[in-house]
Amino acid sequence: MNDIQYWEEKLDSFDYEERWNAFLKLVEKAKKGEIILPPPSPRVNLHFHTFFSFNAYGYSPLHVIWKAKELGLSMAGSVDFDVLDAVPEFQRGGLEVGLPFSSGIETRVHLPEFPDKEFSSPHEPGVAYYMGNGFTRLPDKGSEIEQILLSLKKIAQTRNQKVIEKVNAYLDKVQIDYQEDLLPLTPSGNPTERHIVLAYALKSEALIPDEEERAKFWGEKLAMEKEEVKKLFRDKATFYDFIRSKLIKFGGVGYVKPDAGDFPSRSEVNKMIWGLGAIPSFSWLDGTNSGERDPEMLLEFCLANGVETIFLIPDRAWNIPCEEERKIKLAKLYEIVEETKKRDMPVFVGTELNRYGQKLVDDFDSPYLEPLAPHFLESAWVLWGHVVMEMSSRRGYTSDWAKENFSNRRKRNKFFASLGKNTPAEEKAIKQVGEESTSRLLQQFGE
Repeated sequence: MNDIQYWEEKLDSFDYEERWNAFLKLVEKAKKGEIILPPPSPRVNLHFHTFFSFNAYGYSPLHVIWKAKELGLSMAGSVDFDVLDAVPEFQRGGLEVGLPFSSGIETRVHLPEFPDKEFSSPHEPGVAYYMGNGFTRLPDKGSEIEQILLSLKKIAQTRNQKVIEKVNAYLDKVQIDYQEDLLPLTPSGNPTERHIVLAYALKSEALIPDEEERAKFWGEKLAMEKEEVKKLFRDKATFYDFIRSKLIKFGGVGYVKPDAGDFPSRSEVNKMIWGLGAIPSFSWLDGTNSGERDPEMLLEFCLANGVETIFLIPDRAWNIPCEEERKIKLAKLYEIVEETKKRDMPVFVGTELNRYGQKLVDDFDSPYLEPLAPHFLESAWVLWGHVVMEMSSRRGYTSDWAKENFSNRRKRNKFFASLGKNTPAEEKAIKQVGEESTSRLLQQFGE
């Protein structure tokens, strides 16, 4: 292991001071020319999960920022399930290296308006993945907003414990303990389904060190041939997905069928997002589920309920071996983007990185995404413009100030995108924006 690899490994320490020190060491090496960082390119990833929920490679928020700089991204965004723990660290790291940034949250919400429609959470009618983006601060201690945020984590962890009880009973020989086996895998007590899968895989290795015996065990539990399991041992991404699909997801022995109270309401989550000056986003899967087949209906519902942005994973639509499936999903992707354009709705994109093998950044120059890339990039600049305004003076995209000064979304988008393109990720520049009067800002960045 060379010196650079050593410090990059330290970026993922659960000790904040240790990883911040490692980050500064790497920045120093870049300044000395020992590490060559490329100039920004027209590529962004606004959906990096960090180790505060689950990152397949264990990346901390600082490691994500560093990786984004190594890739030459124009902007990076963190997103974690049910927590905002990454916000301060991601912000500090982005400012240290001059990389535009955003932090977000992802959760699932109950949609009573659509009891029979499936959205981005397959086989769970009336439930959808939902996001807030562009957070720049944490809630005040003891506030109602903090209680809503804490409830998201509590709901998720209660559900996880029910899953573990069911899976433990099924696996019998290989059982995990929430406190002893699961929590140590996370830096802030926020394990996800993917942590549960990892914990079971690790526990099986500890309890059944012989590969033949372990393959036999998993073969019986996953209804697979032993030799097939042995092959999967060398393909962690697929093996972990098999465990998750067979044991935890819909149809699995550990699946917990959701009741209305198992997920927060959209209004509760919106209250938290708006209360912290962020932007609600509806997560779109691939357009094939019943709730997504009519994009006009979906987008009009979003707009009627204060959701003015869409978040999607482009790779799901075209990076598919089956040509016929790709043709269908790519058409759906183009359709939803076209409908967002008609309504002047920004579209935020990323790759998640919460599964082994996922890309660090989308292929914006591929023939499939190239026609859509300008809209994706313009949307990212809208988000960065929002972050700048919210950090500097709480005049972000969803603020009363924005509502009062822009008569329509097109004008608002143009202002925030223009401001984002022209404001570097530097404290001095951001502070200066906050000191500008409304008339001066509109003159500089408005129509």
